[in-house]
Amino acid sequence: MIDWLVNKLFWWAPLRNALIAEVHMYDMIKERLADKTPGSAFWNDGDGWRSWTYSPERNKYYFNDIPEKDLGEAMIYSFESIGPEIDITEEW
Repeated sequence: MIDWLVNKLFWWAPLRNALIAEVHMYDMIKERLADKTPGSAFWNDGDGWRSWTYSPERNKYYFNDIPEKDLGEAMIYSFESIGPEIDITEEW
């Protein structure tokens, strides 16, 4: 019975992709909640997801005003914007 249900859910490619994207989104949310940075926020403005993120290394907040098509991409952008690849000696 369970095998039948799993086969039906994963047989149709768009539904399979949506299920995998949903799981990936929850994994990213779980990862973000485990992170102890002071904070980030994500919201949908209708044309895409926007966010703000805090960088503890620079003690600054960053606002992403370019809409991302989904929440996962907004979270990835947020992680990359405060990541170790940023030169913290650079003057802003």
